[in-house]
Order: sequence, then structure tokens, then C-alpha cells
Amino acid sequence: MTGRIDLHLHTTASDGTISPADTVRAAAEGGVTLLAITDHDTTLGIAGAQAVAKEVGVTLVPGVELSCDLESVDLHVLGYFVRPGSEELQAGLRELIHFRDLRNGQILEKLAALGAPVRIERVKEIAGSGSVGRPHIAAALVEAGRVSTITEAFHRYLARGKPAYVPRRLLTPARACEIIHQSGGIAALAHPIKIRSNAAVENALAAGMDAVEVYHSDHTAHHVEMLLGLAKSHSLLVVGGTDSHGPYSDRPLAIGSVTIPEWVGDELLKRAPEWWREGRNEPPLR
Repeated sequence: MTGRIDLHLHTTASDGTISPADTVRAAAEGGVTLLAITDHDTTLGIAGAQAVAKEVGVTLVPGVELSCDLESVDLHVLGYFVRPGSEELQAGLRELIHFRDLRNGQILEKLAALGAPVRIERVKEIAGSGSVGRPHIAAALVEAGRVSTITEAFHRYLARGKPAYVPRRLLTPARACEIIHQSGGIAALAHPIKIRSNAAVENALAAGMDAVEVYHSDHTAHHVEMLLGLAKSHSLLVVGGTDSHGPYSDRPLAIGSVTIPEWVGDELLKRAPEWWREGRNEPPLR
């Protein structure tokens, strides 16, 4: 295959800053020919991306990024070729939505006690059709005049260790891999360098991973070399992407700006399931 690859992208279906359709258009304009939509804990962006991908002639891999916890260490698991209509997948996502709703309520209670109240109704309006999270609460704080910027909202209230922070209740890596596999997908450990615990990385890989994210915007050349060795020693597929959240995020990475060898895409596509190869569209979610 020719063209750039980006297998880690977020849209407004979760905490990205541009729509699934505009994400695909931006990818195509940047020369990306193989991309994956991997929104946090939701597949709602995939349908909107699929239609545009056909229009602009790029290959779209339906994906997801599941939030996990392993012995108090946060990590993420990417799922590729997941079937959005899979009941097993949607049941797992409902678990995370329930956990997230509880957390959001606790954050708002803390903000109110700190003299910086915002309404959950407004936070949901800001989130639109996407899942509600801290970026939307931060935007509501800015709108209400409690802070000047989203960055300030995190630094003053929402970041880990700040007065309105609430720890997340998440899936285990084994549960995340199970959910992805039940939907026919491939499970990959996301940005392992961010985990900062070799033991947690090894334990996560042993939980059922099929791949590891080697190429990432936070990975240096040294990290890439080390992770290529890790993938080889564990007989894992290699994946990679920018982890872009769009041009209006606090880290506006251009889609396709991480250099990923063509063989990465070729090897991933070899593992594509039959339904995807045949170009079948999943039924819309109700």
C-alpha cells in the first residue's frame, strides 16, 4: 500500500475536537490512505466516518480505545476491526459509560463545593453526541467564567491531584481484550511508554494482546526500537498512530504526522476479518 498510516484517532464522538467526517477528510487531505477511528469507550463515530471514507477513497478500520486499570496503573487497549453492532462490545462499553457517569457526578459535586459549579445539562450539551468527560466539564467551566482556558481548568481543578479530581473505575486489560475478541477484533496495547511500569506492560501483554502500539507521537526513536524488540519477542503485531484529538485540542497533532512504515498497515490488513474485507456495513446502533 502507499500513503500515510494513522491508526489512532479521536473525534467528537469522544474527546476529539472535530467530527468523524471531518477527521476522515483531514486525513485524506494529509495523504493518509489507511486510518482507524479509535474513540475512547465508544463506537458512535464509526458510521459517520465510513460514508466519508468511501467518498474520499481512504481505507477505514473501525476501532475503539478502551480505558483500563491494572493494579492502580492506567492504561488503554486499542481494538481494531471491531464490529460496532456486536452486543458483547456494546455491553462492555455500557459498563464504562456507567462508570464514567458516576465519576462525572462526583466531579461536579466537588466543583460545587469548591465554589465553581457547572450544570450537568450544559456539560452534556457541550459533549453533544459524544461521551461526557473531563474536557467537556473543563469547557463548561470556561463558559461559566470559572476559569479562562481549558488548560487552566485542568491545572486548577480536574487534573490528577487537583481538588476536583476523581479516580476512574475502569476495565481490566483482560476484560478489554475479551470484549474486543468477542466482537471479532484485534486487541493492541496503546502507547506503552506512557504506562511507565515494565511490570504493568508485561502483565497487560499477557492479558490477551494481539498487538502493541510501537509508533506514537510520544515515542522517540529509542522507544520505537525498544518496542519493536518487545513486539518481536512476544510475537505481536505492530500498530501506530498520532493519537490526534484534532486541531482544537491542547495538543493539536496533524493527522498522519507520525511516520509509520507501510509494512505496519500491510500486516494489520492481513488480519482483517472476512466481513470487513467484503465491505459489509454494520447496522446502525439503536
